[in-house]
Amino acid sequence: MKLDIALLSSCTLVILILATTLLNSASIHAYAIKSTVYIYIDSDGVVHVNLSYRLSQGLNDVELPTQPIIASIDVEVDGRELPIAYNYTTNSVVIISEAEATCIVSFIANATINENRLALNLSGKYMYRLILSPNIILLTLPNNITDIGAVGDLYYIDFDESKDVQLLYIVKPRISETTTPSKPPTANVSLPLQIVIAALGVGIAGVSAFFLLKVIKRRSEEESEVLSELDIAILKSVEKRGGAALQSELQRDLPSVPRTTLWRHVRKLEKLGYVRIEKVGQQNKVVLVKKLR
Repeated sequence: MKLDIALLSSCTLVILILATTLLNSASIHAYAIKSTVYIYIDSDGVVHVNLSYRLSQGLNDVELPTQPIIASIDVEVDGRELPIAYNYTTNSVVIISEAEATCIVSFIANATINENRLALNLSGKYMYRLILSPNIILLTLPNNITDIGAVGDLYYIDFDESKDVQLLYIVKPRISETTTPSKPPTANVSLPLQIVIAALGVGIAGVSAFFLLKVIKRRSEEESEVLSELDIAILKSVEKRGGAALQSELQRDLPSVPRTTLWRHVRKLEKLGYVRIEKVGQQNKVVLVKKLR
């Protein structure tokens, strides 16, 4: 009898060890698969962060790639906002989900001022696509850059850091119009991407060749990466209405989307150059500027 109990205990112990090993292996495998975070620095230097995450049923803990402005955190599934809680200690959001789904986590990052420069601290646990407005000048670059290119008048840098990194940048001031004659703009003014590549130590000939190769990439593929499903739905709705739609009309076309969420995505499309917002009486009119390819 004692021998049977001993054998049973040994078997139980072996099963527990095997189960623990399998769980550890699974968690290591999941941790090794990095997801891509999209970071857009607009013309005012404001940092907009967007990432997708696969939710399981129940509570989900999502570690954020950078410090957020907490009031700006938004989690959506199919245009529907989910309740969340923010954990200061781990810089993560706890998301409650009724079922398995893919959510979009978006927020404005809390960039800090460091000696008259803006600083953005990023976790090394993600891959990144950094999208820059033309008047944003990077003062530091990530180490492991995998791609550089352009989408419209915006520029992007893809990188995959294995450790935490700090990016420093400044906002190039806008030049106000004056009556005095100004010098013709040079190529350096219209091509800020050259500044970025020059900082990488690439020669002039290499810069030209590299830039041309990136520009001729298929633009439709890049658009699909920048735009979410809701962004595309808004553009199609405006196009269907003849290229212009009131905000109330868009709301009727997309009834399941909260009003604040819809307007935030319209403003995003305005910043990306797809639409123009006009004031018509007390209402906002969204005018299509650039169609989807």
